[in-house]
Amino acid sequence: MVPRFISRLSGKLLILTIIFVLVAEAVIFIPSVASFRKNWLSERAMSAGHLAIALVEAPETFSRKMLADAFMRDTGISVVRTETMGRTELVLGTPPSNPDIKVVDLRAEQTGWQIGAALLAFSEKDGYLRVLAKPPSDEFESLEYLVPRRALQQAIEKYCHNILRLSILIAIMTGLLLYAVLSFLIVRPVKCLADDIEEFRENPEAPIKHKRTEDRKDEIGDLSRSFSDMQESVQSSFEQQKRLADLGLAVSKINHDLRNVLTSAQLVSDRLAMDKDERIRKMGERLVRSVNRGVRIAEGVLEYGSDKTEDVTPEVIHLARLVDEAAWDTLQAYPAVSYDVEIDDAINATADLDFTYRIFQNLIRNAAQAMKETQAPRIRLKVGSDQNFIRVMVSDNGPGLPLKVRETLFTPFMSSGGRGRTGLGLSIAKELAQAQGGDLALVSSDETGTVFEVSVQTN
Repeated sequence: MVPRFISRLSGKLLILTIIFVLVAEAVIFIPSVASFRKNWLSERAMSAGHLAIALVEAPETFSRKMLADAFMRDTGISVVRTETMGRTELVLGTPPSNPDIKVVDLRAEQTGWQIGAALLAFSEKDGYLRVLAKPPSDEFESLEYLVPRRALQQAIEKYCHNILRLSILIAIMTGLLLYAVLSFLIVRPVKCLADDIEEFRENPEAPIKHKRTEDRKDEIGDLSRSFSDMQESVQSSFEQQKRLADLGLAVSKINHDLRNVLTSAQLVSDRLAMDKDERIRKMGERLVRSVNRGVRIAEGVLEYGSDKTEDVTPEVIHLARLVDEAAWDTLQAYPAVSYDVEIDDAINATADLDFTYRIFQNLIRNAAQAMKETQAPRIRLKVGSDQNFIRVMVSDNGPGLPLKVRETLFTPFMSSGGRGRTGLGLSIAKELAQAQGGDLALVSSDETGTVFEVSVQTN
């Protein structure tokens, strides 16, 4: 199993930092080995040159032999030769018999060749390197020396071990330092934010505990502020839902009692519909239909509260008669408003009778309320059709809708203003239209009036 520390963001950050530092060290490692090899050979060439000058001037004494032995022991060089005016002189040592010699000319080596030679040094076999170098003074024209390949290989291996230990130490120190800084700047704030999100997920209605970060201008600050805004928005939604739930319970209770009242009114309207006086009978018939719609709406609210949906009952309806009835019933409360129904009597539609009535009732009531300050207010209902839908244009000559109201026109509880207006009429009308396969849309609205389009399916 992966240790818990490594599986967390902070552990991964530390491990990745160490790996990246080691990779960076590896990139510069090979050139540094090539540079070390060149310096190692060049330093011995300079030492050999100085020794050659000293031995040429020194007499054949015991101290000269001691100097040569100490030099060979310290540098690993076994043979030193110099060349002056075309004459080669053996300054130190005795050339080995039948040696495996590889020539290295420091005077002409290129960087790329040095890197390749440094890599090959790890696989060098026994033998010698014959190193040609420029002498440290003008006393000699050229200088060369023999050094065992194994000596160079051991020096490079020791250098690599030191570099490896130093690289690991640098990687760990850099990783720990970066880990500490990023833990303070990123990991800790993110962990606190994650804990707050988890706590909010478990109990979103609890009081807000997350401290909004205003002083940070980076992504962590943006995330903290966004989370705070989201908390406030969600809790506001919960509060609104709770209020709506309480409102729904109250409405259900009211509708339960209202249904009983409407039942009594229904009995009275039935008797009026059977009256011998034709005028009273027609008014009674209208009253019966209105009361029946009220009963159905009340029952629909109660069914909605018990997770039941109000069924759509499509039937063939006489559109002109239905629209005229909805306009006449609605505008009884607005006697100053006149209306024209320009719908052919032969046009029938397939729709839910009560749904369609309520759609036009809401539209006509909204238009009448909007024209309270209009001179000679008038509503016009005109029909058009295509292959699949009958489209009824409901227009008025009111002042039009403000631009701000149009943006939330069909959003529940977003009223255009006015006392006693809930902002539900158009929302309900659109839902009723869509429930039976049609739609409700705003066509235009300006200072000359407003036009809505209701589409219902053709017969």
